[in-house]
Amino acid sequence: MTTTRRHSITPRFQALLELPSQGLSRSLDMALAIFLFLLLNCSSAYAANEYDPFEKVNRVTFGFNVALDRAILKPLASGYDNYTPKVAKTGVRNFFNNLDDVRVGVNDLLQLNFTQAAKDFGRFAVNSTVGVAGLFDVAEPAFNLDKNRQDFGKTLAHWAVGSGPYLVLPIIGPSTARDALGFSVDTVVDPISSIDHVSSRNSLLATKSTDRRADDLLFDDLIIGDDYLFVRGIYLQSREYAINGGSYTEVAFDDF
Repeated sequence: MTTTRRHSITPRFQALLELPSQGLSRSLDMALAIFLFLLLNCSSAYAANEYDPFEKVNRVTFGFNVALDRAILKPLASGYDNYTPKVAKTGVRNFFNNLDDVRVGVNDLLQLNFTQAAKDFGRFAVNSTVGVAGLFDVAEPAFNLDKNRQDFGKTLAHWAVGSGPYLVLPIIGPSTARDALGFSVDTVVDPISSIDHVSSRNSLLATKSTDRRADDLLFDDLIIGDDYLFVRGIYLQSREYAINGGSYTEVAFDDF
C-alpha cells in the first residue's frame, strides 16, 4: 500500500540554532565549515534522498530532538497558539518575516539575481517604515512585493554544490551538509544575531522558535509509520521542491 502526503515544512527548531552558535569560537566555526565542506565534496554525486550514511547517529539525535520538543517546545507552542490573539500572531509572524528579508536579499545578490534583490530589500524598507517595524505587511498589498524565500543552502545549490549526506542536528532538526553549512552563513547576516544585548537577542530567538513551532503543530498529525523516515522524506523532498524553484514534486511514502 502506498500513502501519499504533500506538505511543506521548515526545519524544526530552526530559530534555536543561533542560541548555541552565539557562544562558538571562531576556530570551532571554521572547523565545522571545513568538515561540512569535506562532506559535500566527498558525496556530491549522491542524491540527498538516497544518501544517509549517518543514519544510526541521526536516529539517536532525532530521538533527543523529539524528547526535547515534547518536553519544552511543543507545550510552549501549543499554549502560544491557543491563547495568543490571531492579530498578535500575525504581527509576530510579519515582524520576523520582515527581518528575514535581509537574509533573503543577500542571497539574491549572491545568486546574481539583482532584480529580485531590489524587490526584497524594497520589501524590507517599506515594511520597516510604513509597516511599523514590520508588524504589518504593507509591501505585498500596496506594492505587489510578495514574500520571497531564499537561504544560503539554496545559493550553494544554485552554484551546483551537491546536497551532501542527510544530517539530523541537535536542537535544529533535519538538514543536509549543504543546508547546515548554509544556515551557519545565514546566521551571520541575520539582524537578530547582531544584537549585543544577550537577553533581548535570546528573547527574540525564543519567540521566533515558538512561533515557527506553532506553525508546524498540524504537521504532527500527518506523521505515520517510522517517524524518522517520514520526517527525512518530507524534509528532503520539500527542500528539493524549494531549490527547483517550486516545480511540482510528489512526496510519497511506501509501507513504513
